[in-house]
Amino acid sequence: MGYRSEVALAVGKDAMAQFLTTLAKSPEARALCFKESDEVVKDYDEEGSILFKWSHLKWYDSYEEIRALENFMDDCDCSGLDEDLIASYKFVRVGEKIGDIECRGEGFMYLHPVASIHIG
Repeated sequence: MGYRSEVALAVGKDAMAQFLTTLAKSPEARALCFKESDEVVKDYDEEGSILFKWSHLKWYDSYEEIRALENFMDDCDCSGLDEDLIASYKFVRVGEKIGDIECRGEGFMYLHPVASIHIG
């Protein structure tokens, strides 16, 4: 079955060109975002942005599509361009194990993990 995570990726208009270049180079990443995501929200939080959400995703960097999205985020983090791309995306991953939370990017302040207790 494999280890699964809940994942969200929001991309703002300033990082959109870099994101689209990533998807053009990786058909697997394009399919992951537009065919395999559980939810896609266009104009999320601002015009020209997009949000992808997956409920039970194997986020393994050994998968080409995951590597492509990780490389996109690395490029945004180290853009060194006039515009600060790190502020134009947000990535949140919550794994199955307690405390397995990863956040990247500085945009989209309302996208963040929340811990809760479930009684079933």
